[in-house]
Amino acid sequence: MAVSTSLICAAAGMLVALLGAPRNLEVEEVPVAMPGWAESVEPARLVLLADLHAGTEDGAWVDEQVAAAISLRPEAIILLGDYHKADDAAQNMPMEELARRLAPLREHCPVYYVMGNHDRGRRRSQVKKAFDGVGFTFVENKDAELQFANGCRAVLRGMSFRAENLSPGGQQRRFAADKLPADCPLLVATHSPFHFLRYELHGELVMAGHTHGGMVCWPGGSPLVSVGRWESGELRGGLHAGKVEGQQVYVSRGTGTSSFPMRVFCSPEITLLLLKGSAEPLRRTATAD
Repeated sequence: MAVSTSLICAAAGMLVALLGAPRNLEVEEVPVAMPGWAESVEPARLVLLADLHAGTEDGAWVDEQVAAAISLRPEAIILLGDYHKADDAAQNMPMEELARRLAPLREHCPVYYVMGNHDRGRRRSQVKKAFDGVGFTFVENKDAELQFANGCRAVLRGMSFRAENLSPGGQQRRFAADKLPADCPLLVATHSPFHFLRYELHGELVMAGHTHGGMVCWPGGSPLVSVGRWESGELRGGLHAGKVEGQQVYVSRGTGTSSFPMRVFCSPEITLLLLKGSAEPLRRTATAD
């Protein structure tokens, strides 16, 4: 029986997607409007790296990501958690080595980080010791002020990882409207976007990873299946509308894999956020404590 050319091309495309996507690094350049910033300002450059899941054999892969991030001329870099690959410690790149390989980022701009679900327990202290040792700044449950070359400011606030089956708890107060800065937008760094998609947790821009963009997707990037409490559309990488009106939630596809080393129509990404001025004013009624 003759096999059609289109069928052969489709099969070849799927094979490339299965075998090549886990290391086919893409840069996603995403403009995001910042309310309260003058429309005339030059965009600020913010780079995101999520879900590295660094294994013992991933040294060259991490180096490639570092080189790509530096080439984007970032003014700040945010690491969004899940630095470990597996439960078996023997499969993970030692945190000291990972920190050493990531350290060149700090030579170019400030680097901020939060933890992911793969970084809990003893791993948390290992990450913190290694990253603090190379000059990275831990922002989980803390604030940091970002000052950009265009003269604009933003507050970066980290939120710790919380499982989907739990309510936001005390985080609901930390991200209430009256706890936000009055004079500049709030940027939120967190591993999982789930609670910002489901609850009214305020902040102009939320930056997260965790979903890997769905990992196994239809052509075009729509996740093939939903997982747990997630709807399939929530897993997709890119900009989402948060639960709060006007809030933007960016979900990175990340650069690594964990459960199985496969990505289908869901290439790994480094994100360059271009923070631009907006005609929208920043609506704030009170300053943070």
